[in-house]
Amino acid sequence: MQSELNLSPDTQAVLLLCGELGQRGTASVKPLGLRQYNALASWLDAQAMRPGDLLAAEGRGTLEAAQTAEVDAARVAPLLDRGAALALMVERWERSGLWVISRYDNEYPERLKAYLGSAAPPLLYGVGSQALLNRGGLAVVGSRDRSDEDGEYARRVGEQCARQGIAVISGAAKGIDRDAMNGALEAGGWALGVLAEGLAKTATSGQFREGLVSDHLTLISPYDPDARWFAYTAMDRNKLLYALSDAALVVASSDDSGGTWAGAVEALKAGKVKVFVKSTGVVAPGNPKLIRMGGIAFPDAPWDDLSTLFVQPEQIQAPLFAASEPPSEKRCPTDAYSLVIETILTLLEQPQTEAWLAEKLDVRPAQAKDWLIRGVTEGRVSKLKKRPVQYVAQAPTLFNAAG
Repeated sequence: MQSELNLSPDTQAVLLLCGELGQRGTASVKPLGLRQYNALASWLDAQAMRPGDLLAAEGRGTLEAAQTAEVDAARVAPLLDRGAALALMVERWERSGLWVISRYDNEYPERLKAYLGSAAPPLLYGVGSQALLNRGGLAVVGSRDRSDEDGEYARRVGEQCARQGIAVISGAAKGIDRDAMNGALEAGGWALGVLAEGLAKTATSGQFREGLVSDHLTLISPYDPDARWFAYTAMDRNKLLYALSDAALVVASSDDSGGTWAGAVEALKAGKVKVFVKSTGVVAPGNPKLIRMGGIAFPDAPWDDLSTLFVQPEQIQAPLFAASEPPSEKRCPTDAYSLVIETILTLLEQPQTEAWLAEKLDVRPAQAKDWLIRGVTEGRVSKLKKRPVQYVAQAPTLFNAAG
């Protein structure tokens, strides 16, 4: 198991710009979200610079001289001054066996860049061998609350993947994901788990130790090692499962709700990888509908040559999970947040409380809070330090010094 952190200058800079570095809720300037970081990355490219250049005096000088609507040096400079916080976190991550790579590193999965484009996470935290990042394999997904039959089915698929040298890619969550992963590992195969929360606790958990030590298991996450699980992070995480795979198998999905359903529908619409669906025995309620939407019935056992499934769809549509599209070509949103965020931004033209927003949207306060947290994470909503706490839509410019 790899345990030494050798951070490139680019990755150090990206961590300073985008990482929490143990300062969640305490930093005077919050880290950049994906949209904000991409704006800065585009500016750097236009200057023939890389993130690591911002660590040197000349690069900082170029940044401080920038006068553009997209890049606010007053917002970026304090983030780059967090070297002491970064050093402390690096020492802690090394003790836990964690590594971190950025989009500028050669080890970063080319599959994520190709499928996600600018929506590819700026950082990936991981534990285990990096060799699995570009290996591909079969993504096996499904509900946490699954039947015993579906759980055993996922395990048998994992075992067959192991025997045929095919890695299993899963969310490593309880249920179908872990059934398939355990089936592969127990049969001597390989598994890549993409977590919807931080790796700090999981990296030192005994349940994954054997697979990590043997370099047969790799766990990664695009989220800070101390980040908690949220419904929206699980939704976003699903994009990475499909992007890293050669084909996908949905073992059990609910109908019209949940992360498994949303991820499968989005992948079917994108048409980048084939999406297979369990259709034998007792099937989950969403499975038949996914097949009607274009999913392919997974072949009956015995599965003698699963590699024959890894054939790209005949007509590849737009890049999988594209970061943005022309207004006239936008896909139908597949999760509730996507449906309501524009309404939320309109309602938050003036600062409002979480309770006020929940009442306006006629939802539970906890649901409104989840949406607001996601909006803050994406840089679309600002959380104001007032009592009671209020939220306001971000200004149109990507870098807002007051935010």
